[in-house]
Amino acid sequence: MQREKPSSCQVPLALAILILVAVALFCFVGALALGIGAYYFLEAESGPVAVARPTPKVTRTPTATPTPHAKHTPQIQPTPESPAVTQTFSGTPFPTRSPSVSPFKSTTPSKPLASSTPSAELDEFGFRTSQIHIGDETLDVELAETSQQLSKGLRFRETLGEGAGMLFIFPKPQRLSFWMKDASIPLSIAYIQPDGKIVQIRKMQPYDETPVNSLSDAVSYALLVNQGWFERHGIAAGTVIEDLPH
Repeated sequence: MQREKPSSCQVPLALAILILVAVALFCFVGALALGIGAYYFLEAESGPVAVARPTPKVTRTPTATPTPHAKHTPQIQPTPESPAVTQTFSGTPFPTRSPSVSPFKSTTPSKPLASSTPSAELDEFGFRTSQIHIGDETLDVELAETSQQLSKGLRFRETLGEGAGMLFIFPKPQRLSFWMKDASIPLSIAYIQPDGKIVQIRKMQPYDETPVNSLSDAVSYALLVNQGWFERHGIAAGTVIEDLPH
């Protein structure tokens, strides 16, 4: 039996389908490539986007010009352990001065002064000077009378002559207290009643801030001399100093 030949129209149909699929695939790939190219082109043209941020405003505060502090003036300090009327005075002066042979240089004539006649002029430390007689001894003393002088005392003094001292004069009898803040000289202190009688003698050590209180509440004078001066000259409690300055 003879085999039939394939129809001539079947080959063109299969070829047409293959060409159609190839064209569709080509178009898809072309469209995809075109889209990708357009995306990168637009990205290159636009560039990165910058966002502006506000800059915080800085307020500058003007720097205050420092002003010099006023010079501190030491004040009389109350003794915590003593009655309210008791005041603590420093045994030693300011500002620091160079050492000298005597504790003070008097500007008064060299003629000895009467014990009851203090000098009208001030020495180099700002005190009036006088002489007092204790027993057979004569003592050259500086007179601390004003509140500033009472606070100043012998502070920062580097030397004190053997025959010299400082006499503190108070306006009314009271209980007194002294300490040795800023004091570099070993001292002895005598508390004296208004009638000139020495009622107590105490030793005071350099830089010791322990208050040395008077036992009596009726003290008008305090005499500071080099430590041991009273013992060396035979002066003890009960000795009377006549004609003390007022």
